[in-house]
Amino acid sequence: MYKQLVILLAAASLTACSEKEEVAQVQSAPVEKAETTLQAYKSQAKSLLADIRTQNTAQELEQSSAKLVKTSRKLISEFTVKYPQCQAYLGALDAAADVIPTLPLEEIETGYHADGKLPKFDDPVCYHAKDLLVHPATVQAIAKLGFKSDTAYQDAELEIVEVIAHFDQVERALN
Repeated sequence: MYKQLVILLAAASLTACSEKEEVAQVQSAPVEKAETTLQAYKSQAKSLLADIRTQNTAQELEQSSAKLVKTSRKLISEFTVKYPQCQAYLGALDAAADVIPTLPLEEIETGYHADGKLPKFDDPVCYHAKDLLVHPATVQAIAKLGFKSDTAYQDAELEIVEVIAHFDQVERALN
């Protein structure tokens, strides 16, 4: 009887040890970090640039640029937490975000690229954050027109190349 009790206790302790080991393995498994808004923006911008260069359809490019505009809005919101001095400027831009892609390209240029419809700002860092929304919204507007001109794809490409340069400035400002 004593022998059976010892075997039973040994078996129970081995089982308990192996369960603890499994729990420890699960707990020590690396947890992947969720993609940050900065990482998402950079990835989407590069993907959009590649799609423009391969001359995807206007509908696909309109959807991709709209997605980038959406991500830019989230990034701008995060940006104004760190740079509250940009709130009025970037808030006015965010309020116009849904309208910008529906405007004629000339109006986007004068009103938002050149800041004609936006309040004044004091800190140059605000300007770079603004362009994270304006450039993909411009591509969205170009895509709505259907890439009918010979230079439309080139114009869209230049918009995203430029936004990637602005993104680098915003990334530095946030890190």
